[in-house]
Amino acid sequence: MNILYKSPQHQILKMQNSYELQNEATNLTFFENKVTQQKNKIIIDFNYMLKPNLTINKGMTIKIKHNGIFQCVACQKTVKKLFSGFCFPCLKKKASADTCIMSPHLCHYMNGTCREPKWGENYCYKPHYVYLSYTDKFKIGITRESQIPTRWIDQGATSAKILAKVTSRHQAGVVENTMKEILADKSHWMKMLKSANTRPSDEEFNIMFNKAKNWLINLVEFKNGSLIVSTPEHLTLRKEIEFFAESPIVEINYDSPVDIATIKSLSLDKTPEIEGKITGIKGQYLFFSNHVFNMRKHEGYISEIEVSNN
Repeated sequence: MNILYKSPQHQILKMQNSYELQNEATNLTFFENKVTQQKNKIIIDFNYMLKPNLTINKGMTIKIKHNGIFQCVACQKTVKKLFSGFCFPCLKKKASADTCIMSPHLCHYMNGTCREPKWGENYCYKPHYVYLSYTDKFKIGITRESQIPTRWIDQGATSAKILAKVTSRHQAGVVENTMKEILADKSHWMKMLKSANTRPSDEEFNIMFNKAKNWLINLVEFKNGSLIVSTPEHLTLRKEIEFFAESPIVEINYDSPVDIATIKSLSLDKTPEIEGKITGIKGQYLFFSNHVFNMRKHEGYISEIEVSNN
């Protein structure tokens, strides 16, 4: 057995990924299709990283033993309990823990009540994208410019396509919330995992994409400009929803098991020690046969971790 990594005090964080476009450099101009040679599809190859320079793959054995210690992902203080990775004071004070992070259409910066205005300007008032993706079904979503295509990989999307570009998270959230009338904005984790690499055909995807785009463009609120949100004057942001003439479909493949009848979720709160051979990875989930472990859900858990190659 070849031990690749061993640590008695590893802080669990969500898995990172290193990716590349097939035969191309990673550049947003390809996703927006602003290149000279038009592309109808982009296929992404990627690796999951447990930590920098540590790639984890199917077939490796991992041991995780939680020692009862928690560390806030924001302030790094050791605490007895976490709330979605945050200690209680950070949950109440940090802008990154506010309800508008999960529901960006409820952004309250312009009301003067943002918990951390400077953080909000650096995080929320940056280019964001509204996209259509397919996980276990078609869904609408948003992400920061810097998180494409990472966000799609994290959510387990097998196909995705940029719908529009906007200049703030608030604006992206308003568009997403409006489009919930015709599209879901969430996936069921178990259905997403069971769907493996299932995806619609390019034709089916484009039909749904054009349907969603045309629905938005023909919406009264879009035509009269009432979907456009206010932005801080000192940031001098453009107030527009930018569409692209022909954005490509992005296709993502996962080393994910197929034909799993039942899936059970593992939790370090109930099972402090987990060990097994990785039988697949998708999104933020590690498969151990018919059990899965959600790395992101356990952010901030200080654990003994050992990764080995058999």
